Amino acid sequence: MSDTGALVGSHLVWIVKLLMMAERTLGGLVCPEEIEEMDKELTKVIEDFDCAVNVEALHAIQETSEQTSFSNW
Repeated sequence: MSDTGALVGSHLVWIVKLLMMAERTLGGLVCPEEIEEMDKELTKVIEDFDCAVNVEALHAIQETSEQTSFSNW
């Protein structure tokens, strides 16, 4: 789970960097409003991903604690 999160997280960072490079490189060819809209959408995707990773981590912790309590019986 954590390997997947790190892998996807690193891909998201590269997407952000590519968008910023495209904005700087293309200058007038890229509409600033479009870049702003893509930035908002990407921010939403990153927030949703963070929430999903947090939920998955909490689920894993819960499973681990349940297994530990059963093994103590």
